[in-house]
Amino acid sequence: MNNSLIFSVGNLGSKLINFLLVPLYTYVLTTSQYGTVDVLTTTVAVFLPIVSLSIFDAVFRFLMDKNENEKSVFTNGLLVTLYSAALMMVAYPILLFLKIPFAFSFLIILFLNVLLAIFQNFTRAVGFVKIFALTGIVNAFTLGLFNILFLVIFKFGIYGYLFSIIFSLICSIIFISLTTKIWRFIDLQYLSFKEIKRFLEYSIPLIPNSLSWWMTNDASRFFILFFVGVSGNGLFAVSNKIPTILSVFFSIFAQAWQISAVSEFDQDDASDFYSKVFNLLISFSFISVGFFVLFIKPFMSIYVSSDFFKAWQYVPVLLLAATFSNFSSFLGTIYLAAKKTSGIFFTTMFGMIINVLACVLLIPVIGVHGAGVGGTLGFLTVTLLRYFQTRKILVININWRASVISFLIILIMTGILLAQVPFSYVINTILMILILSVNRRQLSSILNKIVALILKKQDHFSQKR
Repeated sequence: MNNSLIFSVGNLGSKLINFLLVPLYTYVLTTSQYGTVDVLTTTVAVFLPIVSLSIFDAVFRFLMDKNENEKSVFTNGLLVTLYSAALMMVAYPILLFLKIPFAFSFLIILFLNVLLAIFQNFTRAVGFVKIFALTGIVNAFTLGLFNILFLVIFKFGIYGYLFSIIFSLICSIIFISLTTKIWRFIDLQYLSFKEIKRFLEYSIPLIPNSLSWWMTNDASRFFILFFVGVSGNGLFAVSNKIPTILSVFFSIFAQAWQISAVSEFDQDDASDFYSKVFNLLISFSFISVGFFVLFIKPFMSIYVSSDFFKAWQYVPVLLLAATFSNFSSFLGTIYLAAKKTSGIFFTTMFGMIINVLACVLLIPVIGVHGAGVGGTLGFLTVTLLRYFQTRKILVININWRASVISFLIILIMTGILLAQVPFSYVINTILMILILSVNRRQLSSILNKIVALILKKQDHFSQKR
């Protein structure tokens, strides 16, 4: 809970700024331009684990073991990271030859993301959680300032968007370096190919997982681009910003949860601990999705320009895709805690296949909606596979009655909204109350924990006075 509160400051602050920038993008950029930059930034996410060999994941995981040397882990991890700079120099002339648009900006953004990733994971693992959280705010705040400068004042269009990302990443790297004095943890005497080999044995299996995860989560953009067009991808990108809010809250929780998941994994009550937390996550997620579905249409009418308003219809199914993505990520921490990363890969592969097949079959028929359905089916597959597979490692007991009923109610609410049934708002409000009723036990548990935390803090403050 304490870690979550710290991470929430950074994440909510940074994501709030990013969320508030969306209206700016929809008024300054056309649907085609926004679709183009969305594909570019998505492609960066594809290549991030490849060029870095996912070494930042190994840095975080191994530093969670108390017997690891911080300088050794960071120095060897950084050495692996720097090889990506050489890849950039080799790749640039190739991209120029192939006449890939925005090649230089793409490579710069990619390398800066690789460098920031290892800095952030190291910072979080060694206990600088406040600095880690503040880095997110610095990144978002500078991104907002540079967006205003390059998009509104200088009107650079797509290049202004890319320049904003580059300069905000540079500012974030400088901030995290100065506040942690990160150079203190670089010691060349710890360079060891044996250590690097040990890290890569952990991180390399995560690369295909990351790629298959991308195929499950983001590849739909390229199918939309092919079957619908760049404008359709622009609408999809905007509609996907709403589920991002749900993902923000999960990421706040997940950053704290990874620490608890590893430290509590070997405890006698680990199964009960994991079960309670997962059921709380399920209830909170379905309740949140219900509220989003209830208010999404009026919200989008004031959130984006009229050219992007029809993106509201894609949001409900994308919310379900984000929900199951969060569930599968939670279950994935069991593999990480047990250092059995191959399980993550194989389960994600199945989800990827389901998503790709669904996109290929559905997008030509029902357009952008097919991407949301494909994502939902893909992540639902991953969630179920991981739930049953991880029972061999750790048993998690789910409140199936509340979970299934909540899911079915949300499907009904979505159908009513899309079909524009008369008195749809009244009907969906009644269904939302039903979701709250079904999950009242978990809701009560959450509220009791929050109240207990507040009372504990008040008591601590009184004693200090």
